Amino acid sequence: MGLRIGLTYNLKSDCPKEMRFNEDASAEYESEETVDGIKTALEQLGHNVVTLPYNLSLPVQLANHQLDIVFNIAEGWSGRNRESLIPALLEFYGIPYTGSDPLTLGLTLDKSLCKIAAAAAGIAVAKGVTITSAGDPRLAELKYPVFIKPNAEGSSKGIRNWSRISGYAELTEKLDWLLTNYQQPALVEEFLPGREFTVAIIGNQNPRILPVMEILPGEECPQDGEFVYSFETKNGNLERFSCPAEVEPILREKIQAMALHIFDALQCRDVARIDIRLDGEGNPRFLEVNPLPGLSKVSLLTLQAQAAGLDFVSLIDAILQAALERYRYLKSEYHLKEAALG
Repeated sequence: MGLRIGLTYNLKSDCPKEMRFNEDASAEYESEETVDGIKTALEQLGHNVVTLPYNLSLPVQLANHQLDIVFNIAEGWSGRNRESLIPALLEFYGIPYTGSDPLTLGLTLDKSLCKIAAAAAGIAVAKGVTITSAGDPRLAELKYPVFIKPNAEGSSKGIRNWSRISGYAELTEKLDWLLTNYQQPALVEEFLPGREFTVAIIGNQNPRILPVMEILPGEECPQDGEFVYSFETKNGNLERFSCPAEVEPILREKIQAMALHIFDALQCRDVARIDIRLDGEGNPRFLEVNPLPGLSKVSLLTLQAQAAGLDFVSLIDAILQAALERYRYLKSEYHLKEAALG
């Protein structure tokens, strides 16, 4: 028999008006087409789906619906804890859900804290500082060029073609714009000039690593190490993708091993996509992890799944099954411990 599944999400069209002062304000959120696609996929798998848009009535809806599990893609609206809110609410109500828990979602959205945790786990990251002023003395410790972005955003929000900065005067000007428009600290890192990759992982106990994807500049983008995967690039579909990426086996193994290490170290669950870029010597460095990766028909995760032989319905089912198996495993572990205690 099918399950009664709640689908939690944020629609682009529902993005609050007070947030729309930046052109990329709704970049993280979903189109109706994406939500309908996930709903249709779950229904094709034999499940009954209840759509639950992110709004003030959502807590009441969750309390009133008798749900077996929630398929969660909700990002929240504002603040570095926004992605944690729905999972925390679901845990309050005791409702199982797909994806990572509130702690992992909060940690990974805060890029600075995420990299501190990753570095503590032995994962190579770019040297950087998180600041609220261009006068921060720690900036003098960095070598130019540097790269700047908001500390707690996703989907390339706040990242522009000029985010690669060559000198202090330019840094001061761009930081002022970034801090003013995004109302949060900025992460400033030494720029990594090498190739950029992303790796998707699905599962838990024995997770599946999908084929490595390389993000390449399109014809209208810089063709050297200055390429930036910016909001303009994404919005204009100016990038190219290679999946499986054309890389030597040793480098591919290093990238996959780093992605899996990050997935485990940050305690991601069910699904995540990890971004990695090479430094000037060709060594992989961790950029960031997205534990709520996009699920449109043309999202990077979807394209990587296709390269692995998974159609869209199979991808949605793989994520759902990972969550269901995790809950079954936890339940069996609980009963085993209970039996051992007599």
